[in-house]
Amino acid sequence: MSPPPPPIERPPLLVAHSLLDGMLDPVVAIDEYGKILMASRSVTKVFGYAPEELVGQNVRVLMPEPHHSAHDGYLQNYQRTGETHILNRTRDFEIVRKDGSVAEIELSVARVDLPDDAEPLFVGSFRDITERKRLQRAETSMLRALASLGRSAAVLAHEIKNPITSVNLALRAVADQLGADHEEVLTDLVERMQRLEKQLRESLSFAKPLELALARCRVSDLFSDVDVELQPMLQRDGVELELRVEPRDLTLRGDALRLEEVLTNLVHNAAEALVDGGRARLSACADGDDIVLQVDDDGPGVPPALSESIFDPFVSDKQRGTGLGLSISRRIIEAHGGTLQLMRNGELGGASFRIELPTGAAHLSTSSPEAQQP
Repeated sequence: MSPPPPPIERPPLLVAHSLLDGMLDPVVAIDEYGKILMASRSVTKVFGYAPEELVGQNVRVLMPEPHHSAHDGYLQNYQRTGETHILNRTRDFEIVRKDGSVAEIELSVARVDLPDDAEPLFVGSFRDITERKRLQRAETSMLRALASLGRSAAVLAHEIKNPITSVNLALRAVADQLGADHEEVLTDLVERMQRLEKQLRESLSFAKPLELALARCRVSDLFSDVDVELQPMLQRDGVELELRVEPRDLTLRGDALRLEEVLTNLVHNAAEALVDGGRARLSACADGDDIVLQVDDDGPGVPPALSESIFDPFVSDKQRGTGLGLSISRRIIEAHGGTLQLMRNGELGGASFRIELPTGAAHLSTSSPEAQQP
């Protein structure tokens, strides 16, 4: 067996230049006076300069005011005192491109001490974050607009909801005192007012900021509360609801009222889909560090055309649905640090919705008292 070939000797300077040219982010080396000694080829894409155009110039050519005028003073202060606010850390800055436009960058600067007590070099690595910052600003602006819209919608919905409730109660009182013909008309009006009241209630819940009151709660208690609330409707529609919790003492940390709201909505939807009666199952089990809650039914399932948009606001396959229930439910689950998704193959053959929640402290709402603790 022949010995391996000897390693190829490469001049260190050639290796250094090759490494510099291979850097994806721009890299610039300056001396202690700010003069650019080396620049990677990647400076062209971000700065607009060819490397040879930068070499020999003062690094302040890349800086906007006030740093352009003050940078020499920064270097002199460092030479005099050794104090620095930029070495060995990453900070956000702006740089001026060759065409005069401004780019936002992350800048990391390190000092390189050369042998034989030569003057040190200062090597800066630049990462262009202009697009990331633009998207962040757009997202922040959108969130502020949505928050403002949500507050306005919540106030409006609240103002409208009160008189609708009063009218609804008045219609019921009048219906009891009228004949059959008039009573039928008023009963229809009452049902319409109830639907409008429900839509406003869900719109109010969707619009206002979500606040969680986190506490340890038993899953079996959640299921029992859902069963008690929905039993009248389930019995009327001939729907058999099976509750399954394994193990029985399964607990999680969450807002019990909010989680009950989600489960009630999912089981209610399942019951509405079972036009001629049928079976629904509400189950829970531990899965590693998560708890899985699942609602299944043996109905027709979710239409394929809706499967991709079922959680979008105002999307519904029900004639009298608001299209907000599932959107609100997903928002509540995500605020707990969990996920809510529509499964393709339900255990009972119909629709299947799966919730995964962490067993421990969830994603704390900023309004929760526990979120304020260090």
